[in-house]
Amino acid sequence: MASLFPINLRGARLRLGWTLDRLAGEAEKCVSKAMLSRYEQGASLPTPAVVGQLAKALRVPVSALLTESAFNVDFIAFRKTTHLPAMEQNRIKAETEWRLRLRWDLMRVVGETPAPPVLPRYEAAEKSAAEAHASALRLEWGLGNGPLPNLTNLLEDRAFEVISLRANPAFSGISAWVEHRHPVIVVQHRDDDGARQRMDLAHELGHLVGNPVDADTEEDYAGLFGAALLFPEAAVRREFPVRRNRITLAELKTVKSKYGISFEAILRRLRDLNLLSQEGYSWWYAKGNIRRQEKRETPVPPEMPGRPVRLASRALTEDLVSIDTLAQSGDYPPDVLEDMKQQAPLRRDSLQQEYLRMPAGERRKTFRKEAEELALHYAANRDEILSDLMDDIEE
Repeated sequence: MASLFPINLRGARLRLGWTLDRLAGEAEKCVSKAMLSRYEQGASLPTPAVVGQLAKALRVPVSALLTESAFNVDFIAFRKTTHLPAMEQNRIKAETEWRLRLRWDLMRVVGETPAPPVLPRYEAAEKSAAEAHASALRLEWGLGNGPLPNLTNLLEDRAFEVISLRANPAFSGISAWVEHRHPVIVVQHRDDDGARQRMDLAHELGHLVGNPVDADTEEDYAGLFGAALLFPEAAVRREFPVRRNRITLAELKTVKSKYGISFEAILRRLRDLNLLSQEGYSWWYAKGNIRRQEKRETPVPPEMPGRPVRLASRALTEDLVSIDTLAQSGDYPPDVLEDMKQQAPLRRDSLQQEYLRMPAGERRKTFRKEAEELALHYAANRDEILSDLMDDIEE
């Protein structure tokens, strides 16, 4: 049995937010809580029958618990202002690792290699340096000073893994590194608040590129970086060229639609750049004006990662993965799965699929074993060798 079984079992459990007691119950009590704990610690290994029962309870294929594919994921700490229960933090991390593993498995079977981006790192003596750093990144990436229509696509084009998941409302986002080289950004999926989702993405990008000297200002730095990336100072001054005491709702609507950011983000940028007086800024927050107006407006559409869909579609149409496996990954909404089903192969060679999804080392072992078995067979049945040769000659 694969040595990574303990890691896979714990990850499959945590992504559902289950305790050991819950898993023991869901597995129809085929195994005790104490034994499950031993499995996760690697102190014991279950029988194939128990593995099957656990996979059924966890709603994953047996192969997901036995796979040998693994990589190191280093998470940057959850925001200090976020009050998430420890179980939910573990669940989010486990869900992230689960989705990443399937994505990288798909890359392997279709022959793609993840290319780490050349990502700058900025040193900051104080949080205000984030403004200049956001401008520097825009310049390095050739983005100009205009709107960023789809930040998720932009990051994916630069080899980021972007994951959108549903979690406790207190969760906004977290960033990570795979094998210390490949950047990952995880954000809350927001059905009706794409503007906030984009700000979360930009905020986490700030954590990945920024390196404030003072750790206490890290969150402030990331927040300012995110705002400056989505609505750079040059763009703010182009839209609002002079300092004013009042901003109209019509202006807020226009800028929100153009730059994909919230009313509150626009007003904070104007205040921070001294283009709106404190009196004019405070007016919008009196009696909840700003939040009431924002709720009445058409929301910015949420962004969905496109790269996982491309990978899954290619693997599916080439008969390298099943639609059931994709459904269990959690990376694809029901409507996307339905669209992919339309071109899924009608017949599947499950043995070929299983072989192609094996890590290279495991494939070599399987091939060597089959060759040895074939050699033993022909050693015991020498008359079949001549028969096979004659068939080849006749063909």
